[in-house]
Amino acid sequence: MRNGVLGLAAVAAAIAWAGTAQARPGLANQVYSPYPLNGVTEVEVRGGRTLGGSAAGDSAAVVELEHGFSDRLSLAVLAEFEDQPGDRRKLDSVGVEGVVYLGQLPGVGVDVGGYLEYEQRIHAESGVVEGKLLLARQFGPVKGLLNLIARQPLTDKPGEGAMQFGYAAQGVVEVARGWQVGLQAFGDAGTNRALGGRQAHYLGPVTRWELRPPGRRGELELEAAYLLPLGAARHDSDGQVRLAVAWEARF
Repeated sequence: MRNGVLGLAAVAAAIAWAGTAQARPGLANQVYSPYPLNGVTEVEVRGGRTLGGSAAGDSAAVVELEHGFSDRLSLAVLAEFEDQPGDRRKLDSVGVEGVVYLGQLPGVGVDVGGYLEYEQRIHAESGVVEGKLLLARQFGPVKGLLNLIARQPLTDKPGEGAMQFGYAAQGVVEVARGWQVGLQAFGDAGTNRALGGRQAHYLGPVTRWELRPPGRRGELELEAAYLLPLGAARHDSDGQVRLAVAWEARF
């Protein structure tokens, strides 16, 4: 139990370290693991919706197809849809991404991975390159993940070309077979032009289920989170609801 408390405290400290976003963190983001699954193909649908405030009703969803080509490399294609009150749901972007496992830091037990994505925004907008440092560590019964994010729009439009920094973090404990509960957080840390300061964050409880339906191939994964706004996010939102459904199997 002591190790579990220390693990959750470490995740909370990582969240605080990441800074305090002028823009809301992406509603369809996820916390990535640095571990590709060799031979496993996964189809995932995830999304979120903003509750309350001036941003009430904003929502986004991602459909992603991923395959693990080895224990060190997975590649995926994805499409993101956005919906704002008064507008119909639209395809906002398409992209390709890859995750590479890099190894473990000697002496500290932290597993490290890298993430790279190219996203092409639709509607005459620019492309975006996003990189993430993926960190994972076991703290007793707590599984901790931290993603440090840098996002670069490929545009020369005034005021839109700054590199944006952010994070995603998660700590969960298995409370029953296939069932985990814990904390999840997303937020921003500013840009290369204005790093730090008062930023937007979302933090709250998350639960995850892993199910193996009898007589069926593969595994079904479900995730639900309710995140409360912190910092600048409190100005236009009362929180976020996030849901994800994934099916993975070996082919």
